[in-house]
Order: sequence, then structure tokens, then C-alpha cells
Amino acid sequence: MIDKAEIKHRFRRSVESYEENASAQRKIADYLFGLLEHFLDYPPQRVLEIGCGTGLFTRRLREKVQPDALYVNDLVEEMCRKTAERCGIPADRCLVGDIEEREIPGRFDLMVSASTFQWFSRPRETFQKLAEHLLPGGLLVFSTFGPQNMIELRPFTPHGLNYLSHETLAGWLSGRFEILCFQEQCERLYFAEAADVLRHLKKTGVNASASSVCWTKSTLQQFACRYAKDIVNDRFPLTYHPMYFVCRKKA
Repeated sequence: MIDKAEIKHRFRRSVESYEENASAQRKIADYLFGLLEHFLDYPPQRVLEIGCGTGLFTRRLREKVQPDALYVNDLVEEMCRKTAERCGIPADRCLVGDIEEREIPGRFDLMVSASTFQWFSRPRETFQKLAEHLLPGGLLVFSTFGPQNMIELRPFTPHGLNYLSHETLAGWLSGRFEILCFQEQCERLYFAEAADVLRHLKKTGVNASASSVCWTKSTLQQFACRYAKDIVNDRFPLTYHPMYFVCRKKA
């Protein structure tokens, strides 16, 4: 089971350090926005962004899509309200809380999300919930992470996230959505030391998936020694495996 309280705690601690260290997430948000621009064939009026974080994607939405009403959601109140304030979004359109549990106000003609859906506890049911609040013909555009994500850490985080395959997600979406586009990428970041990998995870909050690991001097040494087999040109790699979906709500 995904510990949402731990996720909230880890991301809250990374509010100030996230943007400076989230280079992979920034590239993913940029690529996702390019897909949105390509497939968006109507002027959206009511838009919901799920998992807005510090606003990497939100600012592009606000400036280029310019919906009549933009709603932002995040599990972490500090992130949600900071993004709303930065982007001039009224407080009543800042939806704090777990989108799987909280009420969604009304219906939207566009829903977007960058690097969030991997945290869902019940993705199949949540896709159904989102479909109920999306108008027929509206788009659900999102990125999540696939099975190769952070594969280097798998031996050290046996209880980490279970990253779902494209086939599984597509099967769950197909009942309510037409999948217009699916793409995936694998990108590696490289670090000078094994400890730098852990610092990167901490500063971006994504170490919530490794919360069961107790990092001591001894376990860090073991981590560095075992991680050394993955070294590329004297650098420690970390793989990101983003998957992108553009889906249209069926009539």
C-alpha cells in the first residue's frame, strides 16, 4: 500500500528545493505540454491540474492555454497554495488533498497531470472517477512513470512503488477513453557519488517510495558498493522512465 502520509511529508520537506533539483520532472512537463498543444483542438473553459507541485506545468497552462477557470490540486497544501499564488489562481480553485479521496467540484473539459499518477493507490477506480468529472470529448493528458523507472534502486527499495505497464494502464483507460497518443522515454541522470543520488531524491521528494530504508553510514557504504556495478564513465546513473498518455473521453 502507498503511504500517502509519508508522501505528503516528503514532498512538504522539498517545497523549497524541488524546482532547483527536478531537472527530469521539468523536461517531462515541457514534453507533456508539447503533446497537449498538439492534440488540444478546442478552447478549454474549465481545466483541472492534478498534482500541480510547485507549478512547473501550471505556469505554461496559465500563459498559453488561458482557460476561463483553472483549478489546481495537490496533496501538499504548501505546494498547492504556493502554485495558486504564483499563477494568480483564486483560493477557491486551489483543491488541497488526495484527488483519489476528495470531492471534485463539477465537470471539466480538460484534465492534465505531470508525474503524479504513479502515486495513486487505486488507479483503475480513480480513472473512472476522473472520467465522471470530464465532459464527453474532453482530454485527459498525463505523464506517469513506467517499470524501468529508477531501476538502479530496485535492490535497495524492495517495497518501493509498483510501476504499472503501458498495457495495464491502457486497458483500464480504454473503457471510458479513446487513447489518442502513447509515448515513452528513458532518460538517465548521472551523479558523482552514490550519496548524490540520495540527495537528489530527497530534494525532489521522490524518496517517499524508499521511506522504509534506514540510511546509516553503514547502509550508505553498502549502497555505494552495490550501486558501483551500474557506474557509467565514473558516474552513478539514475533512470527516469516517463510514459505519456493523451486520452479523449468517449461520448
